[in-house]
Amino acid sequence: MTSPAIKKAVSQGLRLAVPETDLTVSEWAEKYRFVPAERVANPALAGRWRNDRTPYLVEIMDAVTSPGINEIVFVKSAQVGGTEFINNVIGYYTHIDPATILYVCETEPKARAWSVECFAPMIRDTPVLASIFGVAKSRDSTNQIESKSFPGGHFALAWATSPSTLSSRPVRVLLRDETDAHESTKEGDPLELSEARTKTAGDQRKVIDVSTPRNASAEDNLSTIERRFENSTREKFFVPCPHCDEYQVLQWANVRWDEAPEFAYYACDASGCVIENDDKEYMLERGEWRSTNSDYSGNRRGFWINEIYSPFTTWGQMACAFLEAKRNPDPEQLKAFTNTRLAESWKVLDEKIDYADLHFIKEDYDAEVPDGVLLLTAAVDVQGNRLECEVLGWGMDRETWSIDYKVFPGDPSEPAVWEELRDYLVREFEGRETSFKVKAVCIDSGGHHAQEVYRFCRANAGRRFWAVKGLSTPGNPIAPKKPSVVGKEKYRLWGIGTEAAKDIIFAQLKKQIKGEGDEEHLDIAGGGPGFCHFPSDRDPDYFKQLCAEKKITKMVRGRTVHYWAKVSENARNEALDLRVYNLAAFHILNPDMKSYRSAVRRRREENKPETEESIDHRKNNPPEETNLERKPAPRTQRAKGFVSGGRGKGFVGNY
Repeated sequence: MTSPAIKKAVSQGLRLAVPETDLTVSEWAEKYRFVPAERVANPALAGRWRNDRTPYLVEIMDAVTSPGINEIVFVKSAQVGGTEFINNVIGYYTHIDPATILYVCETEPKARAWSVECFAPMIRDTPVLASIFGVAKSRDSTNQIESKSFPGGHFALAWATSPSTLSSRPVRVLLRDETDAHESTKEGDPLELSEARTKTAGDQRKVIDVSTPRNASAEDNLSTIERRFENSTREKFFVPCPHCDEYQVLQWANVRWDEAPEFAYYACDASGCVIENDDKEYMLERGEWRSTNSDYSGNRRGFWINEIYSPFTTWGQMACAFLEAKRNPDPEQLKAFTNTRLAESWKVLDEKIDYADLHFIKEDYDAEVPDGVLLLTAAVDVQGNRLECEVLGWGMDRETWSIDYKVFPGDPSEPAVWEELRDYLVREFEGRETSFKVKAVCIDSGGHHAQEVYRFCRANAGRRFWAVKGLSTPGNPIAPKKPSVVGKEKYRLWGIGTEAAKDIIFAQLKKQIKGEGDEEHLDIAGGGPGFCHFPSDRDPDYFKQLCAEKKITKMVRGRTVHYWAKVSENARNEALDLRVYNLAAFHILNPDMKSYRSAVRRRREENKPETEESIDHRKNNPPEETNLERKPAPRTQRAKGFVSGGRGKGFVGNY
């Protein structure tokens, strides 16, 4: 019998003897490529690759082998086949035109995950690639996760955080995945380091960037991938309206819905024709790439496409996802929708909120704790001669009510002021039909009185008094999963991501920005998810403190960095800090708000004067046991209802 080694050698010899150099990448994919079952949600899509499923990818694939084109920029959303485009290019340059290939991802874990979850299954299920690479063996140095050799070429894996993986050997084909996430290191810009490896290839080099946009810079309002796209042919996929045959680029502003978002449709940009999601296949089949930069004459082709085109996502699914993101108080959700679904960068225009621009409607509460409040948290700011405390009420969907703001004069190094604070925090706050106690307290320990804060929190640990310290480094979560341990006495300390907290707080405050035609004074306060309520006796200086910071954007090592800073050196920001600590208390507590709502309703029923009928009902219907804290965070509720108004329907605008 012929040995496997001999079979492999004969197969490789025949392949090299009769090369199919006239094939394009899309032709190679349709002739040889197989899609693994684990790479698709729908089993029917597994098996032989078909170009007609994603017709917009054909031109992008073939541009890779177009004469005179050395660079490809693919700005894309999720669900449009960006990863499979990369896989097809690698397959082509392995099988048809052997070359030295480098795939670069943003981090080592993501690079390895791509190799194991995407690249290896493609090799396994695509016979011509399986015959080239064979089966990887643990001791085979030529066929590992990070590096694979094949006749006439070599494939290597790299990641932006490791300069050594970017600069070890020359390459002809460079593929960079999620370019916007490639962060600079001490050794320099990873894009420059990786591109330098292609110089020896001359006119034969291919540099291919594929990415969803991330943050735009303050200088030009563009992200890294968008900046490269601007300096290219800037091609967009034009599709015809199935009714009037006018070609157009699909934009989110034209996705509309009348009664329910799941039945969203597209309004033709030319005539207003109603285009249903079922018409998408017809439009994609007849679509064509057109340059929007007629003056460009270089060697870089740029392509842009978003999820509205995706055959794997309906417009209704996108509309529901948009409403969920818009409803969520965390602005990161809307940012993710903008980046990953619309293929647009997140533009930080002006994050400063002027006091004069806000309503800050003050209300006469119906009780010390008004209806709508389900639980209380508190925050304490420690100053050199006083303690400042705000008690905040929380309702459903993070709607908040400022219950009380109290200053405790005194030296924080002396026990008297702490005793006064404790007596205040353990008292009951009266609602209209029931009373409330503070469920969690966060106390700032970042000043000169850290030891006093630690000792006070340890003495009251059973009441959920927590020592916290602000962490201003971008990327820190609002609250970690568990506290750290500090000092010889092993005090517990929670590190608070102040940047993320302020992003959420300022997004909530923006709900009170005056719009055109708004009255100066409203009789009825607003409400809803994330809305902030304030009592009628609150001092105006409190609101100025809430607006005491602005978001700064600057470039560091070629990357955009955002951080919060005071609007002026002497601005007081205690009220804003207390909002941050209250939000942290809520996150650490991680309450099940539905259970709290049930508990409040039950207490109200118990406080009502009992009748003979209510006594019988209580005996026959004992209360259910509930666990109010530390259950998994509730999923964001899917928004329902009608969104009205021409351009406003499903429109993100400047977000």
